[in-house]
Amino acid sequence: MASPYYNASAANGPTGGHTYDHRHPTHGVGALESELPPHQEGDGAGGTWTKGEVQPRRCNDVLFAGLFVGHLVAMAVVAGVYAPMAMQSVVEQAGNAAGDAMSGEDDGGQRDLLAGGEEDVGSRSGLASRMTRAAVRLVVSSTVRGRRHLQEDGGDVSGVNDFNDLLLLMSISAAVALVISTTLALSVMISHAQALIKTALCFNIAASAVFAIASLFVSPFAAIWGIMLLGFTAYYAYVVWGRIPFAAANLTTATTAVRKNLGLAYFAYGNLFVVVGWSAWWMVTFVSTIYVTSECNAEGCAKEENGLLVFLLLLSYYWTYQVLKNIVHVTVSGTVGTWWFVPSEASSCCSHAVRDSYVRCVTTSFGSICFGSLLVAIIQAVKQMVRNLRGRLGSTRGYRQANSIFHSLSCVFNVQKKAKTAEAFVFVGLYGYDFLTAGKNVINLFKTRGWTTIITDNLAQGVLGMVSAAVGLLTGLISLVIASSRGMVFGDELGASAASFFVGFVTGMVLTNTLLTLVSSAVNTVVVCYAEAPAEFQTNHPALSDEMRGAWRQAWPVDFKY
Repeated sequence: MASPYYNASAANGPTGGHTYDHRHPTHGVGALESELPPHQEGDGAGGTWTKGEVQPRRCNDVLFAGLFVGHLVAMAVVAGVYAPMAMQSVVEQAGNAAGDAMSGEDDGGQRDLLAGGEEDVGSRSGLASRMTRAAVRLVVSSTVRGRRHLQEDGGDVSGVNDFNDLLLLMSISAAVALVISTTLALSVMISHAQALIKTALCFNIAASAVFAIASLFVSPFAAIWGIMLLGFTAYYAYVVWGRIPFAAANLTTATTAVRKNLGLAYFAYGNLFVVVGWSAWWMVTFVSTIYVTSECNAEGCAKEENGLLVFLLLLSYYWTYQVLKNIVHVTVSGTVGTWWFVPSEASSCCSHAVRDSYVRCVTTSFGSICFGSLLVAIIQAVKQMVRNLRGRLGSTRGYRQANSIFHSLSCVFNVQKKAKTAEAFVFVGLYGYDFLTAGKNVINLFKTRGWTTIITDNLAQGVLGMVSAAVGLLTGLISLVIASSRGMVFGDELGASAASFFVGFVTGMVLTNTLLTLVSSAVNTVVVCYAEAPAEFQTNHPALSDEMRGAWRQAWPVDFKY
């Protein structure tokens, strides 16, 4: 039986020695305890860096965890106050509209309502107001049309059969996608990583060529943009072609780690359902709040929406979404870190590494996740507000100013992404640091290693998107065959084919993409771990280490020193 204690101090390498004890009361899964004194430094291409070491088990960044929980409570209160008021008003309007429609009164007004009504405030209305009016019109028009159809069809409820057919297609597509993504897709990504990356690059060039050709028939201006896009895509492929072995080695290692710990998929799919539920609940809260505070009805809003209120609601959505996303990311980081240093503790579907990493994410590291997620959410919310402002201002001078602000924020957001937020979360998962310390340490690590350019390479992401689309295409075709063989009808014949394919395609692609986000997180973790501890990787996974070392030397002969 493999010992839970792993001592790498005998391994000669630039990282020195680490001891990992999965069962030690002060250790978390994926956390590494350095045998060297605190602040021991290692040598790198650009100097020295402070080695990561396991932190005492304590709750970090508690303030932000409290703020996050408090904001959820506040959102629940807002929903409890405004949702009933909005629903009561909408139901009354729907009832009145349906009654008028059945009696034949105000026929012109009803036609106008069902068609969307007149935009009394035009382009000046905000996104929130437009969303609110659209939601109200949907409820009202659905009620009116539903009553009309029931009256005309004598109470026929054949639509229930359509719903059952829809559930059948989604269930079959989901089952096929899960089987393919967890078996065939991961196996192909491990054994043919280089071929997949090359295919993804060639596909991008082909798609750009098709777009360029199509743009020739639109306008000269569109043709110029199409040709420029084709040239840029081809040049990018030429520049990064030599880095394909590097990206393939990272992808192979990351996919292998995820495949050894497929229990991570439970948390990924569970997170997907939570995100869907949160999005639906937030949308109801958002529409209800704007509906009441702006005094809206099916025809419009008496007041402009409160900009601060809209911003806070958007911030709530993005913050919660980022927290849910990063909980999975940090869980993957802790699990892959354990697989890296102590593979015997992270080589089964439901290993302790998987479970304990998740527990740490929702307890001691939860505040750090909330902190880092808030920084990203603020930028996303501000960008959305400026994007909305651009749409309202049209082509005025204010639009140009808003456009400048938007592009400036985009640059800030890109800088923030390059500030290694994802890699900082890796340090949170590996060692249990607070977010600021994790960010500082990981930046210092890559600077002193001389790998600041290496980590910006993102070739693996194209493969993940291509695989997701391929599985979605396959499930879409299967869904189409099933619908045709069973005579399922969703509208007319052409609409039935398109709808059945769309249901299968979206279901398969979403589920596959959800699983492959684990691989994306694992790629970030692999890069960080290789910067920190290449010797331990050589000791525990020699075949993968040899492949990675050769690929990195080939792609980065100057920057890579190990």
